[in-house]
Amino acid sequence: MSLAIIEINDCGLCCSPCYGNEQGQMFVSPGYALLTEQGITTGNAALEKAYLQPQQSFNQYWRQLNLSPLPSPTSQARHNADLAYAQLLQLHKDSGSPEEIVFATPGSFDRDQLSILLGLANAAPFKTIGLVDSAVAAANQTNLFLSNPVLPNHYLHLDIQLHQLVLTRLSVSNPFIERAAVEIITDTGLKTFYDIWARYIANQFIQQYRYDPLHTAEGEQQLYDSLPIWLEKVNGDQEIAVSLDSPQGTYKLNLNRNDLLASSQPKVEQLQQKLDSFVGENDSLIASHRAALLPGLTIQLGMDQTLPANATMMGCLENMESIINKSGDIHFVTKLLLSPPQPNNVSSETSANKEPSAGINKKPSADTNKEPEHNPTHVLYQHRAQAIGNTLYIHQEEQGLSFSQEQPSDTKLFVENGQVYFQSEQTDLSSNTPSTTLQVGETITIGTHSLQFIEVTRG
Repeated sequence: MSLAIIEINDCGLCCSPCYGNEQGQMFVSPGYALLTEQGITTGNAALEKAYLQPQQSFNQYWRQLNLSPLPSPTSQARHNADLAYAQLLQLHKDSGSPEEIVFATPGSFDRDQLSILLGLANAAPFKTIGLVDSAVAAANQTNLFLSNPVLPNHYLHLDIQLHQLVLTRLSVSNPFIERAAVEIITDTGLKTFYDIWARYIANQFIQQYRYDPLHTAEGEQQLYDSLPIWLEKVNGDQEIAVSLDSPQGTYKLNLNRNDLLASSQPKVEQLQQKLDSFVGENDSLIASHRAALLPGLTIQLGMDQTLPANATMMGCLENMESIINKSGDIHFVTKLLLSPPQPNNVSSETSANKEPSAGINKKPSADTNKEPEHNPTHVLYQHRAQAIGNTLYIHQEEQGLSFSQEQPSDTKLFVENGQVYFQSEQTDLSSNTPSTTLQVGETITIGTHSLQFIEVTRG
């Protein structure tokens, strides 16, 4: 039976097929739906039209997962649950139609919402075999237990959704990690910050060109499409050049990180106050990878660790026997055995948010003297796995990294004698002579872009 893990978070629902004890390619679908006479479109295809067709666009249906009627119900969708069901079906299809699913759900889901989710799953063409709290599974991958081995300890996991932020207090008492409490901070989600920054950037265009990109649907869609790319760049550079197309031509301006962050400072201070009221004196703070989508946030909030994008998936894989009930009944799991943490699975927030060097920062493996049991087959970049093959060329472009096994580049990954190496003719990135093999779980950073090495096995 083929198995996949689906993590529910409307910033991007993640589905990762599993092959034995290995994670395969991760498929990500943002929590947007577009309702038309032809049917329901979800994910990126819906997000790309969200501001062009705002009356038909929905993005609250996961936060408000219920059976209350939509403002304008149709034969395809009567309530939010219908939109959620359509997205589950599409994500299931995109990820290869696995036969069995384990759901990792946020602490913001109440009992009724968990029941609705299982009801939707029962109507879907797959069998649900497990249900686990996503923060518990993800925090299982932190290495804070190594630096503070005295148990019991308390940890606070921060995760951001489209419209709210979820804080989960975790109690760690050897050999278990358990959810102790959940706090939901409303009106402070990914979209909250995106809206603040979109307005700030629009004001800069107004001041310099008397052009308001938010005045038209086309301009608004273009600005929001560009925003994630700009934020990734400004996370590494103090100032970047950005541009937008308009009927009058292309307008360009310089976007300064400090000025951008200053525009959202009142919201950050609000969040800090609420966080302070929930954080215990001895709590260690850990953040999901989604918090890193917001430049400077994890530093401003004093996060101790930022988890990798696949932390929840790996936490589920390593605890599958505890999550799946042998009797066949579904139990909501909020307590797991501690997994032996791997230092190279977690990035330190202190180092992750330094000004990026022009080089490659390779995180050390847990034991550099130990021969790897498996070699990487894929590299994970922005939630998508790229097969390395014999040679994988890496192209640095304005909008990010791209990959090709056909089009040569001066930067590449290649396999020699069964081992994977990195090589670049750019002297500020790497020497021309490969010296260190790359292993599963390790991460390299090219400028502001992180690549994680994984193994995908089939059968």
